[in-house]
Amino acid sequence: MNNDSPRWECRWPDPVGLKVACERILQSRPADDPTLNRRMNIRVQMENSFPNAPIPALLVTPWAVERVFWHDMSRPEPPIRHAMPLTADPDGRVAAGQGVLLEYPNRLVPVLTAWEPEVGHHFIEILMNSTRDLDSFEEAIAVVSGKKATSRANQSVADHLNKSISRRNLLGLFG
Repeated sequence: MNNDSPRWECRWPDPVGLKVACERILQSRPADDPTLNRRMNIRVQMENSFPNAPIPALLVTPWAVERVFWHDMSRPEPPIRHAMPLTADPDGRVAAGQGVLLEYPNRLVPVLTAWEPEVGHHFIEILMNSTRDLDSFEEAIAVVSGKKATSRANQSVADHLNKSISRRNLLGLFG
């Protein structure tokens, strides 16, 4: 790595630090933010890892379900592939939010680079963009693992009235 490249600040996996970072992020969001599920608690669950591979954890928050990967510190650089050179943040670190491919045993995982003061650099695989309609950590994990389908709220009459239908199907609404 040359001196002009942005630097990584990778640390040993810290699920407690990640939870603290998420709680800080949650506190910075408006109390009336409609994208948040205030019933959902922040929870981090470490997962099994392969030797010399990024170390994974499942993260459930009031806004999303993500898999977080920490760089295995036994390797000098994170095992990633990127098409464009990585850009630096104002402090010279690898900037957060850049899309890269993480090399994981037998697959490439599309992830975003992330950095928080509590945990340093890590990678995020977004498994679910919103937890708004979920009730618990267990339900979130069941949905992202494919063991439970997401349930849609019952549609109101207004939803049916705003739908375009043919004349033939119009009589079916009132039957």
